[in-house]
Amino acid sequence: MGIRRLLVEGDSLSVIKSIKKGGEDKSVLRPITQHICKMGLSFDEVSYLFVPRMVNGAAYTLALEGRRRQICGGWGNGVPESVKKIVTADRLAWFPLVALKLEKVR
Repeated sequence: MGIRRLLVEGDSLSVIKSIKKGGEDKSVLRPITQHICKMGLSFDEVSYLFVPRMVNGAAYTLALEGRRRQICGGWGNGVPESVKKIVTADRLAWFPLVALKLEKVR
């Protein structure tokens, strides 16, 4: 598909931290994090971001749609309407969390 930069979001803080840390990991999740890191070598740039479960409904909906339609891989023909609605709801839920975090930093 020609994608060179990738943003990976996950709702498991321990997995995201482990991937960002790199190196040897003694966690039971080691095979998963190693696989993710190896896949990341196919891109010029990969960023890993923790996203709370309360705002990642889009990922869950994409997985359900993929299973229902028996699609494995990307959504080359556009994203389903059900996912677009969830993305909007996730975005609205995410912004207050970011604003609250910024207020705590100040």
